[in-house]
Order: sequence, then structure tokens, then C-alpha cells
Amino acid sequence: MPAKVITAPPPRTCCVAVRSGPAERAGATVAPGGGRSRPIPVSLPTAPAHLGCEVMSAPGPPLHDLPPGEPPTGSDPVASGRSLGPAGVVGRDGELQRIAEVLADAAAGRCSTLLLEGDPGVGKTTLLEAARAMATGFTCLTARGAESDSSLAHAGLLELCSPVRDLLSDLAPVQAEALTAALGWSDLPSVADRFLVAAATMSLLAAAAERGPVLVLVDDLQWLDRESAAALTFAARRLGPDAVAFVATTRPGGSHPDLTRGLALLPVVGLATPAVASLLPPGTASAVVEDLRERTGGNPLALLAVAEGLDDAQRVGAAPLPDPLPAGDRVGELHRATISGLSPAASEAALLLAVAGRTSDAAAAVATVLTTSGVDVADALDEARDRGVLAAVSGRPEFRHPLLRSAVLSLAPPSRIRAAHRALAGALPAGDRSRTWHRAYAVTGPDASLATELAAVAEADRDRLGHAAASAALERASELTPDRDLAAHRLAGATHDAFVAGDVARVRVLAGRLLSGTTPEEARGEALLVLGTLEQYAGSVPLAVEHLEDASQLLRGAMLVRSLTELAMARFRLNDVAGLVACATRVDEVVDPGDPEQQLQAHFVGGVASVLTGHPEEGLPRLAEVRRLADEPRLRHDAGALLLMALAVAFTGEMGDAVTVGTARMQDVRRRGAIGVLVPLLAISAAGRAWVGDHTGAFADSGEAAELAAHLGYAADASVAVEMLAWQQAARGSHEEARTSLARARELTDRAGTTPHAAHQALTAAFCALCRGDLAEVVALLEPRLALDGGVGASGEPLGVAPLLVEAYLGLGRVADARALTDRYAAATPAVAPPLSTALLQRCRALTLEDPAAATAAFEAALAAHEAALDPFETARTRLLHGGRLRRSGQRVAAREQLELARSAFTSMDLTHWATVASQELAGTGATARRGDGSGDAPLTSQETRVSLLAAQGLSNREIGAALFLSPKTVERHLSNVFRKRGFRSRTELAAAWAAQASSASTSTS
Repeated sequence: MPAKVITAPPPRTCCVAVRSGPAERAGATVAPGGGRSRPIPVSLPTAPAHLGCEVMSAPGPPLHDLPPGEPPTGSDPVASGRSLGPAGVVGRDGELQRIAEVLADAAAGRCSTLLLEGDPGVGKTTLLEAARAMATGFTCLTARGAESDSSLAHAGLLELCSPVRDLLSDLAPVQAEALTAALGWSDLPSVADRFLVAAATMSLLAAAAERGPVLVLVDDLQWLDRESAAALTFAARRLGPDAVAFVATTRPGGSHPDLTRGLALLPVVGLATPAVASLLPPGTASAVVEDLRERTGGNPLALLAVAEGLDDAQRVGAAPLPDPLPAGDRVGELHRATISGLSPAASEAALLLAVAGRTSDAAAAVATVLTTSGVDVADALDEARDRGVLAAVSGRPEFRHPLLRSAVLSLAPPSRIRAAHRALAGALPAGDRSRTWHRAYAVTGPDASLATELAAVAEADRDRLGHAAASAALERASELTPDRDLAAHRLAGATHDAFVAGDVARVRVLAGRLLSGTTPEEARGEALLVLGTLEQYAGSVPLAVEHLEDASQLLRGAMLVRSLTELAMARFRLNDVAGLVACATRVDEVVDPGDPEQQLQAHFVGGVASVLTGHPEEGLPRLAEVRRLADEPRLRHDAGALLLMALAVAFTGEMGDAVTVGTARMQDVRRRGAIGVLVPLLAISAAGRAWVGDHTGAFADSGEAAELAAHLGYAADASVAVEMLAWQQAARGSHEEARTSLARARELTDRAGTTPHAAHQALTAAFCALCRGDLAEVVALLEPRLALDGGVGASGEPLGVAPLLVEAYLGLGRVADARALTDRYAAATPAVAPPLSTALLQRCRALTLEDPAAATAAFEAALAAHEAALDPFETARTRLLHGGRLRRSGQRVAAREQLELARSAFTSMDLTHWATVASQELAGTGATARRGDGSGDAPLTSQETRVSLLAAQGLSNREIGAALFLSPKTVERHLSNVFRKRGFRSRTELAAAWAAQASSASTSTS
């Protein structure tokens, strides 16, 4: 069916038909063919796209377009999917429909995102303009990427946030401080993490949405500075029931694929033949229309440019079409022809604008340069506008399309471009970052003074959390530095800044440059250290070992100690204890006794090595020293020191301390928004909480760690958190969610190269299978571990798979196998074993004994050992199995005692699945379930759990949102779900319930 042009009076509210097939016409209220439709109230672009802002109440200029009400002039109109006549967008019904749905979601209070991806000239910017025109009642916030500004930290974010700067007071103070420092609204350097800027961006957009729906428009995302792109994509993922819509454009293979991965993507391709016909002059022969569509790929920009140059004979097919046609990159040839026709004055104005960028001082600097050169600024800009090269946007001249800017630069020889940069630098004030960059682009050879100035710019960018910008400045400084060693050192610094910015691809490129030539050893070592650290946390752990080992052969001093510490951790992940011990020996040989940071690292590596090799009398004092050093003033706020301290506590087995020590320190980490270190800290905390029976806290911490790790692209650390999340979900009866988490954990360990060493993963998967009653799966998962590594447990304990596997064998009727495995387990467990191992061994014996009295004695021995083990969950599981055995042997009264204790414990831990199982066993004894025993409660999600825990502490929605990097609306939604699932009527009831549960859990533990 031919696509129809949208023609009508000015925009009005109407309904879009949402159905499985495309609507006949954007703006249709009835779906043809009898399809059922769902009305969505939005405003469609029924006027020319360049008039869209005329009826907008929202702030923000149109994108690459004419000012409100200005008619098209000149012979080269913008060709990006807009018709030549007074009509609107053509041939984009499907795209407009998707945009309408995104806007409707936002209007209904649901954050929604759409990424428009397509080649230059295909009409992406026109669709953004259409989105603006459709967004009646929305506040429109705009950020536009430009190649010249991509190295200026937070340039896009500054443009986007400025219209809502008045809402800063609605943010948590620490977030407001981070954002004002990053955007240059404050002269104070930021002491926060870069992710706090992203969290502040999310909070600012959420605050704006409180006043009404918000539309965020981002054009040319591939050229947006990385800091801004990271902040906006973070906000798009973390906002929930917030009236915010994100619509962005990018080119295939854009420069931020890691940031946009997973966002809703809509490819924008060439127009179909009916739409092509509507763009061409009336009377164009159908054969010519089809030929043009095929030869241009349906690219609207190319089509409009070609149509302007066709004569009457060519339109009707009486004369051949020009060859070649401007398809794809050849569209630029037409633009170059247009630009070549400009007068020298207008050409100079265009070139200056092309290299000036879009900073606030750029237009003024261009005018100054032109005036100084004797050019009439108004005449030059008017000519460029008349020729269709420029347009006035909010009183500033801008290119009507990015390809026009590219064409200007491609026509100018390098010497002329350098001269333009030099002239602009002279027109900008001293101290302006743009001035330094223009000077850097203007020179061709080494310039030690300018390189030093760029290094200072990098330092200033770093203070404003602009690590990507700092990396770019140091890279250029390296290129301008005549001293070979200093140049390599600066390039190594650029590599490290790229790592901190999370730009994995750039890290690999810069490190590759350092490693490919005759780079000094120290700089090579620094590059290898960064690469190794990157691989350890976000890539392949075996590859991390290679890089870190090489780095340790090249570095000296503090950097050597740091590389050996990272290498030790990587080897631990691969169960390479001998390699870890070798690292400890080397660290002790080179550590500086006067450097607290090096001492902390040395004690950590040495302490872990001693504990793992069976020498706790040597290792535990060293790990205690780690805790002492981490509390020294110099290291108290150091993220790396905090992480090693938490790991040290975990290695001592004092998991309760890991919780109490970590909780206070993590509050500071949250305040600074240091998400990178927060992920492993939360994973450690989750393990500690689970160990002491705080499964509510473990569920909250593991879920948060898993979510934040996804933003960072972590692998090894993320997998541990995701496994714990799966365990907690299964224990609550959320089996499908647990399956999803397990699959993700496997993907992460595969990526990290640690799957063969992840005994804990098989045990977690087997536990999840046990929870859903799939005993055959338990066997299928754990039997192979017997051949692979002897069936060790999650902490390396001998035959740690036995307790789950014995249960599965018995449930499947494989009694002989269960008894044989119990005998093996007994032989593998030392006489003086940890209390938990003793308890689990006795439980296996009890399950496999035929004699009821002997089984009862074994269960009682298991429970006695549990008292020293202090693992409330396993204690409750033993009581559940004991009570079941007593019930089946007819001892109902004794069974009820054990089952009541088990149910109470499971309920206090908020493990709803196991509470239900215990209630079912109790029902078999003739007991009735008591109201409030927890067995009928609907399980909460991890995010609901952590929100409700903070609410129980008396925090407001805004304070909870700031702590968890969520919007207040998201917090409100989660609390509503908690109240509905648990029947709470007030926060007081919620707080009382969590307090009672915590008290019960504490009683169970003691």
C-alpha cells in the first residue's frame, strides 16, 4: 500500500492505531483491514517538520534545522527524508509509530528508549524533529554530538542539562555537587566517582519528569563525548516508572557500542518506492522512480539532491539519468559541489564553524576571526544560509546536516584547517580548554610547552571526572612531546584514563600502540598492567595472568607491587595456589616498608597464600594487618584498599565481620558513587550475610551487585554475585528467574575463562534444581564434578558436593549410591573438620540409615555440630529433613517440634520456598499453618527487598533513590509492590516486620 504524506492543519492530539502491521497512514485513527487497535494519545507531526517547534511549549531548538517559521531558501534544501513541498515526513509510518509508542509510554509514566540507527542522509535527524513535534506537553532536552567536541568532557551533558539547572536543589547534595563540578558550574574539583555524575543525571531527569513528561533527544550519539554518552545511557537503563522518553540517533558501528548494548534499536533504512515517488517532482516516470530508488538505495538525502538537478527529459525517462548517482558516501560529492560555489568569505565562515565545534564561545570566536579578517560576518553567513549550507538555530549558525560539515572539512587542505584552528585559538581567552585544543590541532611537529599545557588540561578534566577527555588530552600531549620516555609515559596515562572511563576498545588501541614499538620498559609495563586489570574484571582471566606476569617483569616499585597483587588475585580465580604463593614471595622481596599502600598489598597476598597453604597461624595475623592499614587516614577512602580489606576479612572465615566492617565502609563508597569497587564489595557482603543467616540482606546485596556489574561489563566478579542471586531466587520459589540468573552466570564465567574452576557454580545450579524438585538435574550437574576435581565444595572442602548429591540419590531411589557416597564423604572428611562439614556428614549418615533410632541419633549429632557452625540455613534444612523422617516413622509430636523450628527459621530468613515446604511437612503431621508464618507470602524481588530494608530504616524515597542509584518513582513503585505482597499498610508496619524478622534470625543464629 503506498505510504501517504502527512498533511493537515497544525498538530493536534489524535490516536495512533497500534497493530501488528503498519498503519495505512501516520495519524490514522482506524486500522484498515479490521485490525484491532489501541488508542495512544500523542501529537503527530502534521505540519512541516521545520515548523515543529512553533507549537512547542517545551524548551530546546530544533536539530540541524531552520529556526521556527523560516521558509526553505536556496537551491540546496536539507535532504534527509523531508518532502520538497509543504508536506511532512514521508515513508516513515513504521518509525513514527515506534516513536509514538515511546512517547505514549513516557506520558503514561514509563521510561522508554529508542535508538535510531542508519547511514548518513537516511533521515534520522528528521525523525528526531518529528519526535519533537509529536511531543506536545513534553519538556524537550537536546544533546547533539559533534566530532570537534567529542574530546570535551560532558559537553553534551552540559547542553542537555542546562535548561533544567534550576532543579539541582531536588538532588541529593552529593549528587548535585558531582554534577555541578563535572559541568563546570562549580570551581571545586569533584571527589566523587564518575558514576555519581551518571546517577545525578538520572536524578535530574527524574526531577524534571515530576513536572511533566520529558523527551531526551540525542543526535549523532556516536560523536557525543563519552562522559555524556555514559551518563545518559546509565539514566536510560536505571529510570523506571518515570515519564522520560529517550530517542537518539547513531550510525552503524558507532563509537559507543558498549554503552548502547541492549537498548531498543530501530534500523532506519532507505525509502520504499511509493515514498520515493512522493519525494520526486510530479510527473516523474515510474520507471525513473524505481531506477532512482535502486541506485540511491532509497536514501532520502541522495534522492532530494538528485531530484534538484534532473531536467524534464530525465524526469520522464526520455534522457538517461546522470551517472554516477549520489548513493551512500557519494552524497558528499553533491555537498562538496555546493560548498565549492561559496564565495571566499562564506567559505571561510563555513570552515571556521566546522572546526569551532558547538561550545558556547564557538560562534563568538568565529565572528571575531571573521571581523578581524575584514569579512562582513552577516553577509557571509547569509550567503551560506541561502546556499543551504547553514541554518540559524536559536540565534546561532549551524550546519543544516552533519554531512555538510564533513564536506567543508574534506575540501579544505590540511594547512587551511590548521590555520582556522590557529585563528580560533587566538580569539578565545587564555585558560579556555577549547583554546588549548585548537592550538593542539594547529601544530604539526613536537611542542613541549603545548604538550605540558595539554597534560594540565587532562588533569583538570580528571578533577571533573572527565577521564575519557583526559585520555584524549594525554594522547595528543604524547604526540607533541619530544622526549621519548615522557611521551610514552603520557600515552600510558591516556591508556589508564581510558580504563577508568570504561572505554574498553580505546584501552586496547592505546595499549596496542605502546606495545607495538620500541617503548620504554616502564611504559610497556604500565600498559600491560592496565590490560591485565581490564581482562581480570571484564574479560579473560587466563589472558589477565599473561599480561600481568609480563607487566611484573617490567615494572619497579609501587607499580610492581600492584601488578603482583593483581596477578595473585587472577591466579586465585584459576585455583592456581602455587602461582599465588610465588606472587607472595616476590612481593615480600620488593615491598617498601615505608609505604602503607604497598604494605597493605603485601600483607594481603602473603596472608592469603599462607591461609590457602594450611598455615593460618602465619596468614591470619597478616590479614588482620590488612584491616589495620586500610583504616589509616591515607587509605581510609581508597577504593582498592577497601576491597582488599573486605577480601581479607572473607579469607579469615569471619563472615560476620565482613558484614559489620563492610556495611559502614560501603556507605562512603555509595556516597562517592564508586560503583566499580561497590560490585565486588557487595558480592563479598552477600556471601557474608548468607553465611550468618541474613538472607534478606544477601538477596539485596547480590541483586544490586549483579545490576551494577551489568553497567560496568564485569565478568568474574559479576558471576559470583549472579550465582548468589540465583541461589536466593530459587530459595524463594522464583525458579524461572533463577534459571535466567544461572544462564547469565555461566555466560560470565565462560567469558572470564573460569568455568572449569567454578565448582561453586555447579553447586549453585544443583541447589536451584533441588529447590524446583528436579533431582535428576542435581545428579547430572554434580556427578561430573567427581571426575573433574574430586567433587570439592565451593570453598575447596573435600567432596563438598556430597550433601546435595546424597539427597538427590535418595529421592531417585538410588539408596546404594547414596550410602556409598556417604562412606566416601566420611573418609574424605578429617577427624578435626570444621563444624559445618561435621554437621553435613552426620546429616548424610542420618538420611542413609535404615534404623529410625540410629537416624535420630545422627540427626541429633548433626544439630549439635550446627550449633558451632552458625549457619542458620543449613541448620534449618537439617531440622526439615529430621522432621520429615520423624513424621514418616509416625513420631508426629517430635516431628512438629523440628518442623516448627525449621519453618520459623526459613520465615525469618525470608526464604519463602523453604518456608512453604516446611509448612507442607507440618500439614502432614496434622498441624495447621499459623497466620503470619511467612509460608504464604509472595516472594519479593531483590530490588524490592533492598528498597524495603532502607525504608524500614526511616529513609525517604529520595534518600533511598540516592543510595541505590534509582529514581524516587522507582522506589515508590517497589514499595507499593512490597506493601501489596506482604499486606503492609504503613512504613511503620514494614519496619516492625523487618525488625521482628531480624530478631528471629539473630535468635536462630545464636
